[in-house]
Amino acid sequence: VHCNGPLVSSLPPSSFQSSSSSSDSQSLHHAKLNRRDGGGGWMPERKDQLPWLQVDLRERVEVTAVATQGRFGSSDWVSSYTLLYSDTGSAWKQYRQEDHIGVFPGNTNAEGVTHHKLPHSVRTRYLRFLPRGWSSKGWIGLRVEAYGCSYKSDVADFDGRSSLLYRFNQKSMSTVKDVVSLQFRSWRADGVLVHGEGQRGDYITLELHGGRLALHLNLGDGGHMSVSLGSLLDDQQWHSVQIERFNKQVNFTVDRLTRHVHTGGTGDSLEVDYELSFGGIPLPGKPGTFLRKNFHGCLENLYYNGVNIIDLAKRKKPQIYSVGNVTFSCSGSSAVSATFLSSRRSFLQLPGAGDPAWSVSFQFRTWNDAGMLLWSGLQGAQTLLLILADAQLRLTHHRSSLCPPSGRGLDDGQWHSVSVKLKGLQASVAVDNEPPSSILLSDYTIFAPSCEAHRLMGSASGFFSIDPDGSGPLSPAVVYCNMTAICLPLVGFALLVSLFMHLMWIQYLILFQAIGFGCSALRSPSYRLFVSDRQECAIRCHVLFRALEKSFVTFLSQSIPEVCSCPLQT
Repeated sequence: VHCNGPLVSSLPPSSFQSSSSSSDSQSLHHAKLNRRDGGGGWMPERKDQLPWLQVDLRERVEVTAVATQGRFGSSDWVSSYTLLYSDTGSAWKQYRQEDHIGVFPGNTNAEGVTHHKLPHSVRTRYLRFLPRGWSSKGWIGLRVEAYGCSYKSDVADFDGRSSLLYRFNQKSMSTVKDVVSLQFRSWRADGVLVHGEGQRGDYITLELHGGRLALHLNLGDGGHMSVSLGSLLDDQQWHSVQIERFNKQVNFTVDRLTRHVHTGGTGDSLEVDYELSFGGIPLPGKPGTFLRKNFHGCLENLYYNGVNIIDLAKRKKPQIYSVGNVTFSCSGSSAVSATFLSSRRSFLQLPGAGDPAWSVSFQFRTWNDAGMLLWSGLQGAQTLLLILADAQLRLTHHRSSLCPPSGRGLDDGQWHSVSVKLKGLQASVAVDNEPPSSILLSDYTIFAPSCEAHRLMGSASGFFSIDPDGSGPLSPAVVYCNMTAICLPLVGFALLVSLFMHLMWIQYLILFQAIGFGCSALRSPSYRLFVSDRQECAIRCHVLFRALEKSFVTFLSQSIPEVCSCPLQT
């Protein structure tokens, strides 16, 4: 079947998008091959630092070749470019040739046409051309064409709580030859794609585990084998899979990479009872309950020994039983991933620096053990940093830093979720849905306060950095604070400590930091710490201490009720 027809020439103007256009005459919809009207092709603005031209092919098609041309009647052309493709127009993948070269040679003049037959075709709806080099005599000018054919497929969408069951005509199915083929697109790093098992111990399981595809096969009598292929297969892109088994010989292929393996034992047939499941392993007798993590994503052109499973499901044939909500279109994911290079110029900047309260949540994965994840400017010249150091997450402010207990070993290439919140003088970070860890922000804090200080700030139970001896010989430690327990007010605690230390010089320093910080920070959730407030609190702390000798309970209950929000324990 020939698959080399033009795909761009008949598209309407609405199918073209670009980073910019220098003028209406050089508009992007003039960017069709051999087009001479208008400005004779697309030309971006001169100030456009990351120019691109995007084509919506209106439906998912098979693309086998591309061609480029400069702008008609000009000295503008593209000498090299990269090609991206996408099903959604938001999550993109770069096309790479067999030798992993990702840059295509372009044109050397404005009229010549440069064709490139793709070593392996791609099935996609969107194409994006990114110029990398252009004419030294002029600027970027581009007209494009793509070649291929329509691509028809059967697609099923699994929401992570659903599956399809293919039931056999007899109680069990014993085969010496099996062929399973499919394409998948996943939103998660884990999930079962195919599973079947028999009473004598035979089984076959194809599953995503940590973004890799694993095949587990047992033909009985010690014939177990497991093999993994691929990585980062939860990238929201389509991946192809084929399993071919004949007796003990197994060929396992993922995206044109094949592993040849042999099973052990004496058995050479696979015996599966009742059914094969796709998308999950439902627990018999318990609808909606599954034994393993379900697949969340789309399967396309799913065949088992020549049987089109999705086509049977769409036509509601009796061999197929649907569990949960299985739909027959690929909806896509609202999440969009971004790749950051190891460069100072690779970052994402958002407005809002200096706001007194904000929160940021994201997921990341990396194999690097060091790097900056988040930088935020605070009031004045202060900054809040979230970094990786020795594969450990660290929240840093001035001279203070916090390492969450669950934020270790994060250079494993797996997705990790992070949530950072700033509210007043408190910053917190949570990793992988564990309880948050918090620090108080102050340039003058000698030691991290007690659990009670965090409770009075309105914190929920979680991990906090605590230094009980005021930056003495004991290093700060991260501890879990239960905010529901009966509390002793921070100021009262500090005064008790100072009483036992009598009038030693260190008691004034500790009181200055503990109560001085407490006065300014705890009086109001939105209060800020300024020089005048520190002086006021220092004086107040001195007065509090002198009053301690006269009437500890009376003064504490009458003079500082606005600081302590829990009942005084006597």
